[in-house]
Order: sequence, then C-alpha cells, then structure tokens
Amino acid sequence: MAAFANAVSALSEQAAAPGGDKAKAAIRDCGPIFRSSVGPAPTARQRVAARAILDACGEFRRGDLAAGDRGLNDSAAHIFLRSDGRLLPRRGGVTQVSRVEPRFSRVAAALSGVSGTVVRCWSLPDWVALIAERGAYTGGAVDLRAEGFVSEATRVNLAPRMCERLVRFVYEGLRPARGKGKLQLANTVLTLGHETVHVAPGGSEAVATCYGLQRIRRAAVLLGAPRAYADSLAELAWTGLYPYGLAKYHSPECRDGGKLDLNPRSRVWP
Repeated sequence: MAAFANAVSALSEQAAAPGGDKAKAAIRDCGPIFRSSVGPAPTARQRVAARAILDACGEFRRGDLAAGDRGLNDSAAHIFLRSDGRLLPRRGGVTQVSRVEPRFSRVAAALSGVSGTVVRCWSLPDWVALIAERGAYTGGAVDLRAEGFVSEATRVNLAPRMCERLVRFVYEGLRPARGKGKLQLANTVLTLGHETVHVAPGGSEAVATCYGLQRIRRAAVLLGAPRAYADSLAELAWTGLYPYGLAKYHSPECRDGGKLDLNPRSRVWP
C-alpha cells in the first residue's frame, strides 16, 4: 500500500506539471488499479489504510489533485503506526523521550523553506521498533544504521544518536575542538541539512548530500554556534566525511562552481 501511494503521489506531481494530461488521465483510474494490483486488505488495521488510499483515489477521479495528495499523506498514519501514526509531545531541552523537538524544528523549517517541517527525535526503543517497520517496507534498505529519514513530506525523523549530539551541542554548549567528537558533530549537522533537502525541493541522495553540505554553516549558526565554528564544521564535513561516503551520495557536480553549487558567485565552499 505504501509503495502504491508513493507511485500515485509521483504521478500526481506529473499531472500537476505543464503538459501533464497523460498523467491526469492515468491517475483517474487510481482506484481500480489499487484494487487489482494491491488487492484486498487482510486485517482490520490495513482495511482502514486501504480505505484512506481509495478515498484519495476518489478525489483524483474528481480532478482534485490537492485533496488527493492530502488523502495519500493521511494514509501513511494508518500504514506506519509506529512512526507516522504516533502523535509525539513537543518537548525541548535535555531529554531522551520520543518527541517533536521545537528548536530543531524551527531550524529545519528555515533550512527547508517549508513552514510545517518538524524534527522528530526518538528514544532508542521506539527507534528500534519503527526501523523494523520501515525495514519491512523497504526490504531492508532502511536499518539501524540509518541516521534519519523523512516521512509524510515534512517530518524529519532522526536517530537517537543524532538527537543526543544535537542536544549536547544546542543545550549544553558542547563544541568539540577536534577529533572523533567534532567529526561526529559535523556528520550530525550534515544529516539535518541533508534530510531537509528531502522535504524541499527533494532530489536524489547525491543532490541532498551536496545541498546538505552547503547548509551546514547556516544550520550550525541557527543552532547557536559562532560563525567561525560553523565554518569549521562545514570544512570538516567536506574534507573528512564527503570523500569517504557511498557512491550514491556523490556527484561530480558537487564542487565549487559545479551545477550543484547553490552560490556560484561565491568562492566559499561548501
């Protein structure tokens, strides 16, 4: 069901774009295709999720793309009960409970440009459970090595270790001067920047990483770091992290003056 909803969501984007007549025609058959390709839901919980998707398909059939998209987003809360189906309390400061972190959320919203962006920090037991759920959906592509992921378009979900480092950085003023601690912090701020790219404007993992690198300075300053320290985190991420990442996170255009340079007139990089 989640894979079907993702596919229809992508089709909706095509339908809304100029020249999207073929996509508009195709998305009108969303309901019958769901019934034939996904089939009947085997449990009461999944029937609720299926109903949400079919309701969204009804909106698409009536030509209301925005209402259909909202319905698809709502369906995620019924499909992913451990993550998107949970309402978390808003709580800042030094804590390890699962929560929406207000200060991190404000920074993420500023980076993404999407006002509804929130950062969800998870306790370790909750993170283990929701990763098991996401892992089942992705066929194991998401596992406990994951540092974060975006859900329901605007929710940045961060692993406990990521939030713990941000908490120490923001609320306890921890500023490692060098070594492993500073490298981990650079990676954490990069992860936050990376995931906000998936909120808006989106893009591949390589694009999100490159744009995330270029957001480190601003993210660190918004989180309370002095500009000089923010600069050093960005430089460390570029020299100490980016060269050693997986191939899917790399692009030859991620360089000063490259196609992924967000500030081509500036010689500051990243």
